[in-house]
Amino acid sequence: MIVILRILPAVAALVVAVSFSVQLRTPLQYPWLATIGVCAFLVATLAISWGRVRFVDMLEKMTPTSILILALGFAMLLAEGSGSKIAIVVLAGFTAFVSLELLFLLAFNPTRYPVHGLSRVNIAYVPIAIWYVACTSAGMLIFLHMDRLWHILIMVLLGTILFRTTGHPQASWKENATWSAVGALVGGHVGLLGIMLPVSMPVQGFVAAFLLSAALRVRRYRYDPKPSVRQGWIEAVAGAVALVAVLTTGKWL
Repeated sequence: MIVILRILPAVAALVVAVSFSVQLRTPLQYPWLATIGVCAFLVATLAISWGRVRFVDMLEKMTPTSILILALGFAMLLAEGSGSKIAIVVLAGFTAFVSLELLFLLAFNPTRYPVHGLSRVNIAYVPIAIWYVACTSAGMLIFLHMDRLWHILIMVLLGTILFRTTGHPQASWKENATWSAVGALVGGHVGLLGIMLPVSMPVQGFVAAFLLSAALRVRRYRYDPKPSVRQGWIEAVAGAVALVAVLTTGKWL
């Protein structure tokens, strides 16, 4: 049994990548083929963690990865060009493998598990997931005339879940609840900005990813060891420059 569980991360990641690849080649079957990959990831997560990782902990640690995989599946709706499609397939398979491999180490070989490994990886997934969701949702507003309220609700839900599931290990239940509310508030503002800002889909995705990720980064200064003031200024200036550069050079509609 342990041998099967050991190879499960690689097998599940392969199923995710193959199902996403086949789905992109047969768009009329959307979303059923991609669903196979998503289900394979969820089944592998449950199989590896069953009886060894508390369900609540597993849910918190694996939700950001699940959101990223779902975001990549959502992005298939408007994916164009071989580069975009390859990126979706590679990202889906890679993120599934990394998260499942870390989950296996946490469950069966804790001495080899990196300190806060899944928490750190989840933080890295956040801007990617937000970019794909915001970009695709903005595209659906433009091309499919989706109700604008849906875009706002999607960003509110995304902000709430990501702020809750990427909470600091030292945070209390009350602090996590507070940050979830902050995530909903920031997500709502990002959603409103998305329906008002007349920019291209990639720029919409960048703005959403930047604002939500910046709010998450500010949260890090709440807990020890806190980054230095100098580092804070460097990050703030670099972020402001990047935002201005994208808005001034990006395509406006």
